[in-house]
Amino acid sequence: MSQMTRHPFVFLGLLIVLAVTALVAFRLNTITTVEEQEPPRIVVGTVSPLKEDLDIHLTYTGDISPNQIVNLFSRVDGYITKLHVDKGDFVTRNQVLVEIDHTDYQHAVNQAKANLAAGHARVSQQNAALRNTKLTLDRMQALIEDQFVSQQEFDNAQVNFDATAAGLASLQAQVKQMEVALAQAETNLAYCYIRAPFAGYIAERNLDTGAYVTGATASTSTMSRGILSLHDISTVRVLIEVVEKDIPLVKIGQKAVLRAEAYPEQLFEGTVTRIVQALNRTTRTMTVEIDLPNPDRRLKGGMFARVDVMVGTHPHAVQIPIDAISRLEDAQYVFVVREGQARRVSVETGSRSHNYVEITDGLTGDEEVIVSGKDLVHDGIPVQTQSLHPVKGEA
Repeated sequence: MSQMTRHPFVFLGLLIVLAVTALVAFRLNTITTVEEQEPPRIVVGTVSPLKEDLDIHLTYTGDISPNQIVNLFSRVDGYITKLHVDKGDFVTRNQVLVEIDHTDYQHAVNQAKANLAAGHARVSQQNAALRNTKLTLDRMQALIEDQFVSQQEFDNAQVNFDATAAGLASLQAQVKQMEVALAQAETNLAYCYIRAPFAGYIAERNLDTGAYVTGATASTSTMSRGILSLHDISTVRVLIEVVEKDIPLVKIGQKAVLRAEAYPEQLFEGTVTRIVQALNRTTRTMTVEIDLPNPDRRLKGGMFARVDVMVGTHPHAVQIPIDAISRLEDAQYVFVVREGQARRVSVETGSRSHNYVEITDGLTGDEEVIVSGKDLVHDGIPVQTQSLHPVKGEA
């Protein structure tokens, strides 16, 4: 009888041991082969930095305001007899907007004219009396030299002349007062017709025909709501609050570009015209005023606007897509490709222009900067590059 027949389990065990040994040897050989193979490289998209002049802009938001706003009050007391305009109407300079009941003021003018005419008549009468006393005085002067009249008679003639002259001066002064009174009465009558101080649009109408108005309101409260509110929008203004660090960059005469939400596809050009030379203690910002011509009056008071102010140019600035920047807490860095490997480089950024950002420190402009796949790499990992061609100004 053979050994296999007599010890079948022993033989089976030997076969199992041989099979396991062969399998382990095969696995070890496979692992060794895999380890000897080069690991696959990550494919990344790269760009070369731009090196060109960079216009520096400051971007702020603000509200559009009319060039001039005035609340129109009455300077005389009375009832509104007629409103010639309403909200939304365009008016020209000196156009009559409101009429106040002028009956009493017309009577006052007529009375002042009558008083003045009477005063002129009294002056004419006194002039005649003065001429008469002057002739009497001249005769007395000739007669006293020949001693035909006494000194007393001459003195009386002199006194009469002086008194008549003084009376004339008094009447002339009264005429002056009457002329002033007439001018005041005519002015009050003119105030019954409220006119537009400049061309613009009626933005508010707060009173109706028949309402009583008083001149005291205009003199005691400049913040009160008037009869009408008139806005001049042939030129508009935008007030922006410039942060403290940007104050040295802003100067009168710099150009600005405005974008209004009502006209997203249109740019409006303006100029920095006024700078408030003081900071708000609460916000630590300084107010800067920008004027924009608005001949077609498309921009309205109260519109929201975004303003870019051109404050300078950085020549030959190194710029990369903003998507290439990574941040970790306060640090900023990019990955560049050197000798087939990704290398982390710390950078400092400057001004932004569309989808590009200026690099002020860390890059020379000759590197390959990783944009696509930057989140898949780490310092020193081998990479395979693929050039990208992003266009500045596109998102």
